[in-house]
Amino acid sequence: MAVGVMVFLVGTLSVLVGAAVRSRMIVAVRSADTETARQTLEWMSERLRNAGLNIHPSQQPAERCRDMVVALVPSLRPRPDRVYVSGEILNSDTIAGNEVITLGYYLEGGAVWEVSGSCNAIWAPTPSRVSDPRVTVTDLVFRFYTRTGTEVSVPTDDVEAIRSIRLITIAITVQGQEGRSGIQTQTFTRLVALRNPRPDANDWLSPSETYP
Repeated sequence: MAVGVMVFLVGTLSVLVGAAVRSRMIVAVRSADTETARQTLEWMSERLRNAGLNIHPSQQPAERCRDMVVALVPSLRPRPDRVYVSGEILNSDTIAGNEVITLGYYLEGGAVWEVSGSCNAIWAPTPSRVSDPRVTVTDLVFRFYTRTGTEVSVPTDDVEAIRSIRLITIAITVQGQEGRSGIQTQTFTRLVALRNPRPDANDWLSPSETYP
């Protein structure tokens, strides 16, 4: 009887421990998915917030993507699955307007990609992967709003409507698979406020930087 009881207890413990290990693995994978989504959203949000920064009106004729959210180049206008903005995104020194770039985000091959470059006569951006290669991103959706909360329907050829965009929501869906739970998907969202003045409609100068 003692041996039988011991066998029963060992069997029960092995089942419980196995279930606990599987549960821990599933939680770990879901945590990785969550962290990937949050890091990707944070990266995009911080850079998109600088849209329009230090695009001085006197310098705009040389930059065909001179709007905060690109409006004058049809192929770069906002869509539900991608967005392109211009500004001194990095702003790594104290000279205003010397680092203006155009930057965009889109989904391809299960990953979020960032492209950046100078949008003058020729648009030849450099792509780089933003999301973690170990986690599949299944959806990336952008929605656009004016400062009063009115949604701007995209795609649109209305330049003034694009120039009125001040808020962008980003929704990213990630997918993971582990153990008996099968495929798991989670969607995360972030609201981004474009904090700089509209480049083509003001003469704003940063008081902490110098202009060449």
